[in-house]
Amino acid sequence: MAHPGTFPITRFDLHWERVINGWTQYSPLLDHVGAVIAKYAPEIWAVIFLLLWFWPPLRQNRARRAVVYAVVAGVLALAINVVISHLTPYRPRPFVYEPSVIHQLVSHKADTSFPSDHAAGSFAFAVGLFYAGVSDGLWALLFAVAVALARVFVGLHWPTDVLAGAVVGLVAGFVVLSLRRSLEWLVQLLFRIFSIQPERRYLRRR
Repeated sequence: MAHPGTFPITRFDLHWERVINGWTQYSPLLDHVGAVIAKYAPEIWAVIFLLLWFWPPLRQNRARRAVVYAVVAGVLALAINVVISHLTPYRPRPFVYEPSVIHQLVSHKADTSFPSDHAAGSFAFAVGLFYAGVSDGLWALLFAVAVALARVFVGLHWPTDVLAGAVVGLVAGFVVLSLRRSLEWLVQLLFRIFSIQPERRYLRRR
């Protein structure tokens, strides 16, 4: 039973946390991959954004605009999470709540687990990258799902933590895409800073 004043742990959370975290018993390779994704997701996203920004010739394109929208969406999602975490009671992480049951693969301080910042940021990034193209967005969305599952797998989050984070990220992403014209000043500023030249064919389609 949850201590008074704490965010309740549901039966759904207990069941699926034990199921997903239980996968740690089957493969050291799976453990390693899950731990890397759970711990280094922000760094992996940063590499993805840098590749999309610098890999093609320095011409304005949808991919670079998508990077801007994705980053803004991620910042918005994390800001929303900060508000939610301050409005909701403390929720112990799985490795704190069930230390004798949960296999903790990644070290973490025992702060509140709800909602998941990693899931919120990842899903916001994924929605933003849909602006680059459907295939880009789908790959990003698959990675966002992997990040959310990994955070549960390594014992840092309950399933509803990452589900709530995913919802926050999706909302933030769609809000930013719907208001992207108001971000044109930021896009143009970054294009000037990095000396990214206009591409007439693209500008006519935009």
